[in-house]
Amino acid sequence: MTDPALIQLLDDLADRARNPYIAYLGSPDDRGDWGDNPPSDADLLIERRLLGAVTLAAIHIVDECIADIQTISAAEMDPDGAPDPEIYADTFVWNYFPPRFRPSYDLQFFAKILVSAVKVSHDLANPKSDRPACIAEEIIVNAICKYAYALMDEAGLDHDVSLEDLILDDTNFELLFSEDMDGVEDDPAMQRSLGMWLPPVEGWFTPFNTDRVVHPYAETDGTTPRVHDLYHLLDSDELRAMSRQPDVVDAPTPITRQHPISEVVGLARQTSTADPETWVADDSDPERSYQALVLISRIAKSGWLTWEPHDSADIVRSDAVVRFAPHRHYPVGPDQPWAEVAMTSGVIMHIPLSAVVSYRPDPSIYERWNSMSSSLEP
Repeated sequence: MTDPALIQLLDDLADRARNPYIAYLGSPDDRGDWGDNPPSDADLLIERRLLGAVTLAAIHIVDECIADIQTISAAEMDPDGAPDPEIYADTFVWNYFPPRFRPSYDLQFFAKILVSAVKVSHDLANPKSDRPACIAEEIIVNAICKYAYALMDEAGLDHDVSLEDLILDDTNFELLFSEDMDGVEDDPAMQRSLGMWLPPVEGWFTPFNTDRVVHPYAETDGTTPRVHDLYHLLDSDELRAMSRQPDVVDAPTPITRQHPISEVVGLARQTSTADPETWVADDSDPERSYQALVLISRIAKSGWLTWEPHDSADIVRSDAVVRFAPHRHYPVGPDQPWAEVAMTSGVIMHIPLSAVVSYRPDPSIYERWNSMSSSLEP
């Protein structure tokens, strides 16, 4: 059964959703080649009403965030400093943000979410706006989409549009809701190997890049430690092409340094027991050490890499890698030995040997990975 009053409200608000990634919904204009199945007038009307639902959802969420601030500002914390679940249970943040981070959702966080919700609502109405600028905004937009779908259901209107696919870059933030991914936000190297960026709570208001703008009240500077991956130095197509040229990266110029990138790596090298099947970095004779690595890496495509994953990691760890290819010189400068490493996720990383403790070939890793990849092919 439809709700005529709600449908009329959605019709009235539809023109306020002007974000370029969704504004074409409900209109036959600028849709490209329809092929043999152009949408009917009824389909376009449903899309238009979905735009109205987006606008109404954004308005409701802003109102809810304002009410939440008023509620928790007047509330007292439990004696242990934890939020009172009876007070916070019905708040927007509690309902739509990752539950395992709730101890970090203080009054300041609620205030940042409020101004971010206002900014996101403005972006949905701005014909010149971009996609969400930070993780917090992505979560808010995702909530608006879900709220809009609920409004469509309440109005008795069926639809088959996925707003998330249109307005979000990706849904990597959903991993923050998974208990199985607990700790991934503190492991930038794991994130890099998965091809995503999921910082701790304080990084949720950091812009994705210099082209995205976060509300100045909420914006935070990036604090995520840098992964030991040289790829970020390749800031041009020319340098990226050079990284694939053997006469550049494997030029015979001798290697004169392979010193550890940190004290942690240095200590790990000293305490590692070398065996004929494992290479351990030796910075006392970098050229000879590199030649030994080249020989041992030819035993198998895959193996176990022990390395320090990022700045201030304070640990080394061993990762299974599908491919490990050492090279003498990184394109941005000579005498920077490195390895092109394919992680089991398929992400390619350019790891400096200064961050490497040891490498042990293991052909079974590639065999298992190749078998799994083949089984996923259609």
